Amino acid sequence: MRDEEARGKSLEGIRNEYSLKWSCQPDELDLIVLDKPGLFFRTWKVRVCLKSEHLDSVPQAYTTCEVIEVGKESDTLGETQGELQQSAKIQAIWNEDGEKFEIKLTFFVQQIVPYPLAGALYLNGQIQEKNFRVKQEDQIEFIPYKSSGQRTWKLEVREKGLRAVAKVKHEKPGHYELPEFIMAEPHLKLEKIAVWKDDPPEGEYWDEGRLQEDLQKLGVVHGIKDSAWSDVQSVEDTKEVVLAEATLPLAPESARLEDFVGECAKEYDQLEERIDFFASKMKFVEEGKVLARKIPGKEGKPGQDVLGHSISPAPIRDFQFKLRKNAHLSEDGLEVIASCAGLPIRVDETTYLVENIYILNQDVDLKTGSIEFPGDVFVYGNVQDGLHVFSQGKIEIQGSVSKAEIRAEKGLKIYKNVLGGQLVVGSKFVIRSELLRRLRELQEWLALCLEQTTELMRSPNAQHLKPGQCLKLILERRFPDLPKQAASLEKFTIGKKDDLLTQELILSITTAKRFLVGLGPIDPQAFPLLQRISSVFAQMIANISLEVPEKLNCSIDYIQGAKVECGGSFLCYKGAYNSVIAAEGDVKIEGVCRGGTVKAGGNVQIRELGGSGVSITSVQFPSSKRLKVEYCHPNVVIMIDKEIIHIEEAYRNLEVYQEQGYTQVEHLRA
Repeated sequence: MRDEEARGKSLEGIRNEYSLKWSCQPDELDLIVLDKPGLFFRTWKVRVCLKSEHLDSVPQAYTTCEVIEVGKESDTLGETQGELQQSAKIQAIWNEDGEKFEIKLTFFVQQIVPYPLAGALYLNGQIQEKNFRVKQEDQIEFIPYKSSGQRTWKLEVREKGLRAVAKVKHEKPGHYELPEFIMAEPHLKLEKIAVWKDDPPEGEYWDEGRLQEDLQKLGVVHGIKDSAWSDVQSVEDTKEVVLAEATLPLAPESARLEDFVGECAKEYDQLEERIDFFASKMKFVEEGKVLARKIPGKEGKPGQDVLGHSISPAPIRDFQFKLRKNAHLSEDGLEVIASCAGLPIRVDETTYLVENIYILNQDVDLKTGSIEFPGDVFVYGNVQDGLHVFSQGKIEIQGSVSKAEIRAEKGLKIYKNVLGGQLVVGSKFVIRSELLRRLRELQEWLALCLEQTTELMRSPNAQHLKPGQCLKLILERRFPDLPKQAASLEKFTIGKKDDLLTQELILSITTAKRFLVGLGPIDPQAFPLLQRISSVFAQMIANISLEVPEKLNCSIDYIQGAKVECGGSFLCYKGAYNSVIAAEGDVKIEGVCRGGTVKAGGNVQIRELGGSGVSITSVQFPSSKRLKVEYCHPNVVIMIDKEIIHIEEAYRNLEVYQEQGYTQVEHLRA
C-alpha cells in the first residue's frame, strides 16, 4: 500500500501531484492532515495514501521491492518468475577495466540518491551529487572510492609554549563495492547499497619513532604526555591531539586582611568637622582590642613551558595599614590595636581609627543645641521645639519629642510621646528600597524573557527566524508589560540623587528600555546586549542588597500630628492620631489609629482603625500584602494598589488582601 508524508501550499495541489506520481485519479487518494499552516510553516503537512478499493488497480512494480544482481551478467532467474519481476530487475556490471560499475535500468527505478562518500555517480557521463530522476535508457556509472590508508600529522607549539599539539590525519585502507544482490526500489539510495571493505594498508604510516623525532626537531623537551602515542593511534579521520603541556607556575598567596570592624564608613571625612568631641562618651570597644590583622602572603614558584623555558610566577601583592587617631600597630606590625575605648571606624580598606559614641545625659534644648553626629546617638532626656537630632547611625531618645526634626539612618526608638515635627528613618534607604524593588522585578522578568527566547531560537521550527524576531515574538506573547517596566524604572531614576545611581546603572537602564520598547527588540544588537545588561543588573542587585540593612525600624510609644518617613518597618505601641506615616516595610499599631494616612510597603496590622467624629482615616498598601484590623470604625478608606474600598459601617476582624488578581474583604459585622 502506498503511504507517504508530503507538504504543499494547498490540499488540492498535493492531491494532483500524487495522482500523477502514482498514475491514479485524484479521488482515489486519501489525505490525512498532520499539520496546518501556522506561524513557522506556511504549508500543509499531510499523509497521502491510496484508498483500499483501488489497490488492485496499482501496478505491482510500485508496491514491491525486487532483488537486483551486481557483478557479472546475471544468471537466468528461472522460468518460474513472472514477466513483471523480469522487467523490474536492473543490473550493475563491473566493467572490464575493473574501475567502475555500469548500472542497467528498467522502468522500475524512478530516482537515484547519490552517496558522495562511497564514490562518484555519473548520469550519461555527468557526475551527480544530488538526487536525480532517471529513465530506462539512461547510462548510469558508479566509480567507488578507494583509500590506500595513511597516518600522518603536523606539530605546532601554541600559546607561547604552553602546549604542543599534533593535527593527526588517519585514513583507513579499503574501498567501497556493491554487494551481489540488492533490493530494488523506485527511489534507489546508494548509501544503503554501497559496502565498505577493508584492504591491507599500502599508504604512508608514521610510527612512534617518527613522533619522537618530530618533537625533538620542534624543540619540545618538557611536559610530554605518557599517553601521547596512544592518543595519536586512537584518532579516526582528523583530530587535534595535545602531546605536551607546560608546568604552570604556582601562584603566590597575597597578603590577606582579617577585619574585625565591618564595612567602610564612606562619608566619615565629610562629616568629621561637625562632630562634637566634648560630648559624653560611651565605651564601644575596650582599649587594646584588635581591630584588624594582616596575614602575610607567600611567594609563588616558577613553572616551565614545553620548550624548557622558565615561567616566572606573578609578583606577590602586599599592603600596609594606615592609622588615624586612637589606633596603633602591634610590635610585629601585623595587627591594628585600639589605643582607647570607643567606636572603631574603618575609613577605607586599610585605614582605621577609634571614635566615640555621642551620649547626652540631659535634654536637647537651647543650651546644648542641636546634635549632628556620624555615629549612634543616645539622648537620656527630651528634645524640645525647633531643634533637631541628626545621626548616620541609630538614635535612642528616652524622653519625648515636641515639634522637632529627628533623622536617623539606621534606626530610631523614642520611649515616650511624639507631638508634631518630622521623623525620618533611613532616608537614603527609602530611595534604595524602591530602586532595588523595581530593578529586581525588571531583572527577573528580563532574564526569564531571554531564557525563553533562547529556547525558541534553538527549536527546529524557528531556524529561519532571526534572534530579534524571536525576542519580539516572546515579548508580545508572554511579556507585554516588560517594556513598561523598563520605561517606568528609567523615569524613576530621573532627578534622584544617590550614590547607587551610578552612570553605569543609569546607562544600563536606558539601554534596556531602548531595546525593549517599540521596534527595539528587532535590532540585531538587541538580544546580545540585553543578555549583558541582565548580568549587569544581577550584579548591581547583589551590591545594592549589601547596602540596605535587613532590619531598619522606627518604634514609638505615641504619636500625634507628626510626619514619619521610614525606610524599614514602623511600630507604635499606644496610638497614632492625625499623623502621616509612610514606611517601606510593615506597619504595626498596637493601639488606636485615628485620622491621617498610613502608607506601607509591607503588611499592615492595627488594633483599632478610624473613629467617629474624626477626619477620614486612609490606609494604603501593595496587592502582595495584607491588612488586618481587630476593630474598624466607619469613615475609613482602604487603597490596595489602585483599588479603593470605602468602609461605611463598623466591622470586627477586618482583613483585606488580593488573591489571584481579585480583592478579598473578610470581616464580621460589629
